[in-house]
Amino acid sequence: MPLALEEIKDEKDFDGVQTVLFEAFGEPYNSLRRWFIPVYTTDEAAIQDSKERTVKNWKAHDNLHWVKVTDTDTGKIIGAAEWEIREKVDSEPQKPINAYWHKEGSEEKAFAEQLLMNLKGFVKERMARPHIELEQLVVHPDHRKRGAGKLLTDWGISRADELGLECCVESVPFAAPIYEKLGFGNVDGLIPDMSIPEPSAKWKDYAADDLCVFLLWRPVGHDYDPKTDRLPWGKV
Repeated sequence: MPLALEEIKDEKDFDGVQTVLFEAFGEPYNSLRRWFIPVYTTDEAAIQDSKERTVKNWKAHDNLHWVKVTDTDTGKIIGAAEWEIREKVDSEPQKPINAYWHKEGSEEKAFAEQLLMNLKGFVKERMARPHIELEQLVVHPDHRKRGAGKLLTDWGISRADELGLECCVESVPFAAPIYEKLGFGNVDGLIPDMSIPEPSAKWKDYAADDLCVFLLWRPVGHDYDPKTDRLPWGKV
């Protein structure tokens, strides 16, 4: 069952991508899924809403590149990755984020916005130089350990090296060792600050979830070496 890697050019591919995304975020459980793909009615409706947002964002930004891996025997997409090339870096502090895909005025929307500010701000403060970021990478649970993840990661690494850029990924804990095997260094971590005055029981329940992420980084042109590589924010 050979695998084929291609950059996505047709928005129809996002039908398959979003299904894989939803399944992959559920096995193993990814605590971030409910904030990026919230389910208010049915799984199908959540997937469709996520697809529409993804396609809109992809069309609006030339520096966003989605890559897919297809099983050539079945023709089905089994994995995908989103890479963002940032040849110009905005030095301004992270601006508030509108999590408009959640219900207006809801605690879920407020929680998602605070979480996203934490996650985006964490990377922005550290990756102050031009770079390429792996925004997300997923492989369907039924097709893992076939090499799809390496193909998707190598695509971005190759682009980064061609452009003379560093690359990074903000990873949930269970995926971090995979990126380390592919040449990234696990160089920092974040436990998002979700504290607010007088939080409700619901907010406390959300905040009790494991929201920890790690920042993994790869220098230009070679795999990370902790003995010699200097991090973008000045540490050794």
